[in-house]
Amino acid sequence: MPTFTANADYTETDANPIRLSPGDEVTIGDADRTEPGWVWATDREERSGYVPRDILAPLSDDRASVTAAFDPTVLNVKRGDQLESLRQIHGWHWCRNGQGREGWIAAYLLRPLESPD
Repeated sequence: MPTFTANADYTETDANPIRLSPGDEVTIGDADRTEPGWVWATDREERSGYVPRDILAPLSDDRASVTAAFDPTVLNVKRGDQLESLRQIHGWHWCRNGQGREGWIAAYLLRPLESPD
């Protein structure tokens, strides 16, 4: 699995992010202009956030059904933290840090860890 070093500090501030399960229905908003593949979604409890478009099945112009679980956890990082990328979706990596915690990190915060020759 690819390994990276965090190139900056990042602390998540969203205390109540949208968490989705298959079969949930959401209202769809605008697509993210800076991160293609992500779309704004709002659940029945009025929690909102960007989710991958490819986990949504359209029900109408502004409603969709969720086809796969989405965990919105964002991993807080400090510059120099080493991270393992477990998967990548549309410019974001699901990473594990040295303490075993996992969450999303934007690709712009990651620098590939150089492997020893």
